[in-house]
Amino acid sequence: MRIGIDARLLTGAYTGDRTYWRGLLRGLHEVLDPQEYRLVLFSTRAIPAGTLPESPLYEFVVRPARLERLWSLLYLPKLAQRHGCTLIHTQYTVSPFFTIPVVTTVHDISFLIEPRWFPLKDRVLLRLSVPTSCRRARRVLTVSETSREDIIEALQLPPEKVIATPNGVPEGFHPIEQQYAQAWVRRHYAIEPPFALAVGVLQPRKNWELAIQAVHYARSEYQLPLRLVLTGKPGWARRAFELAKQIWAQGGWLIETGYVPDDHLVWLYNAAEMLLYPSFYEGFGLPPLEAMACGTPVIASNGGALPEVVGSGGILLPPTEPGLWANAIRTLLRNEAYRQSLRQKARAQAAQFSWRTTAERTLNAYLQAANCG
Repeated sequence: MRIGIDARLLTGAYTGDRTYWRGLLRGLHEVLDPQEYRLVLFSTRAIPAGTLPESPLYEFVVRPARLERLWSLLYLPKLAQRHGCTLIHTQYTVSPFFTIPVVTTVHDISFLIEPRWFPLKDRVLLRLSVPTSCRRARRVLTVSETSREDIIEALQLPPEKVIATPNGVPEGFHPIEQQYAQAWVRRHYAIEPPFALAVGVLQPRKNWELAIQAVHYARSEYQLPLRLVLTGKPGWARRAFELAKQIWAQGGWLIETGYVPDDHLVWLYNAAEMLLYPSFYEGFGLPPLEAMACGTPVIASNGGALPEVVGSGGILLPPTEPGLWANAIRTLLRNEAYRQSLRQKARAQAAQFSWRTTAERTLNAYLQAANCG
């Protein structure tokens, strides 16, 4: 069985999308027999060395293109046919020119749940392409039961067509002795502990204004000498964020690092006192899972699929109550027994998520798609 994969996202910077495809393909490497299967990875650029393990399971096909959307629409269907693929796995977009079964991954439909979280251009493109692509696909994969239910309801799809395949823990996230991690962060980023960490793109849905307010309240109301370290790529619509900085973050305790690679991020998680993740909505939420795998206490919102991911391994709060978040911060910093208990629960919760399980569920979806009419 030759399974085509739209592997373009493996060639970019570390993002949630790249983490998903890398983890899934490594998981498929564990569960597929190369005597029975081939994964044909199509891309416009060469996939960097070390991204995937050496394996006879993988075949690499590079076809450059000036316009990525044109490549997805026209070139990928032709390439899949030319290389004898049984089915193809894409993300969000399914060309009408495919003559073989298609499985597509839709991480979430937050662009339908709250359009104002997205720029107008993205909103229009997603609304035009995703619903139609989901109807064309034989199976639609998503990364949580919450997202699955949202997709079924919003797009009126048959329940059996939409399958939840939750993410696994990304490679390289593990506990490190906090004092060593703090020394590493001090050396590489000149950041002094103690600090709370926030990880994600700077965009309205992530609700970083609440994290700023919560740390401000923890400092002013409870006299906690805590910094807030915010890592992530620049996003859009930063006006509310910049205003929150002006009002609440006086005194230099808010530190923005910009984008941080995964091999640095693991040190930041382990050096932090906690992760703050106040997102209004997530189809999954990789940063809380990464933090829990490191044993770092998590305070996250109860929006979207975050309760599925965090479970009993962290503290879940409404994304609109900074006072409650400040109180949770105080509890974590002043109650050592509770803090250590939460660290243990976090690691146990993270251990429930593996890419092997993701791959097994995905393979089952491939077989369903190949065998249904």
